[in-house]
Amino acid sequence: MSITASTKTKYSDIKDIALIDFLGVPAEQTLKAHEIWKDQPTVVIVIRRPGCQFCREEAKIFHENRQTIEQSMGMKMVCVMHEKEGSDTFQNEFWHGKVYFDPEKAFYKALGGGRLREGGWEQMIRPSFWVNLVRNKQSGVKGNFEGDGRILGGLLVVNADDGGIAYEHIEKVWGDIAHADKVLEACSRVSGVALNKDTSAKAQKDHDALHQKMQQSSVGKGQAGEGAACAAAAPTSSNSAGATTA
Repeated sequence: MSITASTKTKYSDIKDIALIDFLGVPAEQTLKAHEIWKDQPTVVIVIRRPGCQFCREEAKIFHENRQTIEQSMGMKMVCVMHEKEGSDTFQNEFWHGKVYFDPEKAFYKALGGGRLREGGWEQMIRPSFWVNLVRNKQSGVKGNFEGDGRILGGLLVVNADDGGIAYEHIEKVWGDIAHADKVLEACSRVSGVALNKDTSAKAQKDHDALHQKMQQSSVGKGQAGEGAACAAAAPTSSNSAGATTA
């Protein structure tokens, strides 16, 4: 069932991206992105950094919906990352699914309309960053500051074969996680499998609960300190090297 949507990301920019299958295989293998969704529509989560607490939280949220998306709807879910450091921990402890390496950062460029979108010190002045940080604290998912988390990611729901992109979420602020209920709705449209009302209601309830926790919480000194540490590790310009963010 081919369902496309009006998205900023162009399908032509992602279909031939060269990805490397490198975890849990005897030897690394290179494949074109469209081979992943050749036979099944696929949810592609483009993460910023394996050690990022926000990325781990997102992986955990969608792993909890894996049975619905993969078994009930017959779809795939994969993660794409632009660095390998910490990928094994990310896969084994949070994602529990397929992970691909994008050495050219091509998915990240496609989400940015052909350019890499990066977050630095300016993220700290956005209230939504602190809201996301509080939400993450409530989730209990922890991370580290290893690797480079400047490059912003997102999430795509891609139709099978060359059916195009059916849904996109483009990360604008660190911790800007796609709404699970919206992704489930998109997966239902793409797969043609009706979404169980209880499953949809639970996803919406969980999302609302996150926002309620955010609204009822305040960023304490400890949280502010950790958030500052995240940003302190970020570069003041895109020319800085070896920097790490959330």
